Amino acid sequence: MHDLTKEPWVNYNYKDWLAHFKENDQARLQLDFSEEPVLTDAQRKLIFKSIKAFQMGEHSEGMYLVHLAEKFEKDQNEPPFAETMLLFIKEENFHSAYLAQYLLHHKEPKAKRNKLDKIFRNLRHNGKLFTEIAVLVTAETIALSYYSALGNVADQMGSKALRAICNQMLHDELPHIVFQTYTLSHFGNKRSKRFFRRFVMRCTTLAVYLMYGKLLKAGGYKYRRFHKDNFAYLKQSINMAANMCKKD
Repeated sequence: MHDLTKEPWVNYNYKDWLAHFKENDQARLQLDFSEEPVLTDAQRKLIFKSIKAFQMGEHSEGMYLVHLAEKFEKDQNEPPFAETMLLFIKEENFHSAYLAQYLLHHKEPKAKRNKLDKIFRNLRHNGKLFTEIAVLVTAETIALSYYSALGNVADQMGSKALRAICNQMLHDELPHIVFQTYTLSHFGNKRSKRFFRRFVMRCTTLAVYLMYGKLLKAGGYKYRRFHKDNFAYLKQSINMAANMCKKD
């Protein structure tokens, strides 16, 4: 577990976040497959179902999100939120590209559809910016446990490339949670909003474990730990959002 409240990001405004994403954009991961092992059938079966799902989930053109961001920036007088969101989307698409490179190296096709991804996208697009961001930060919180587990499995397989991808994902997703939390703080701290976030986390945690529990368990995440970590990060995010509201 990582204590997000001790990071400098908790004091960032959107100008700080814009600088953060611009800096990240100058240093992208360069994957090296020269020492990548040949995977066994059992290893392929263990990892690729979930990798394909997360690869699809990380990719998005983000047109609807950008539209909402532009409206939010105007309504809240919060430049440069829209520009910052564009760089966030770009970073997420790089995440998708890293996983796609890994699939390509192992001659695995990308997924054409995924039930969980469809549910996420429908839920996000049926609401306004609060719903969009609340669902996004849920996915990013889940990703922390997933990439931690996948990284542990990568070490077991001796895959330095996959370990590098997981390290990069974890490096990027931690500040993403704080970035999205800052946006959520603009919507207040009503009980109904906290309830919605807990409800989405509860449903998502169960769904992801039902689908990819074998991989998570192999990486050291039995359901109890998976649930505990996800809700601990959610609690941090909710508390940070409340504190950010008070600062305003």
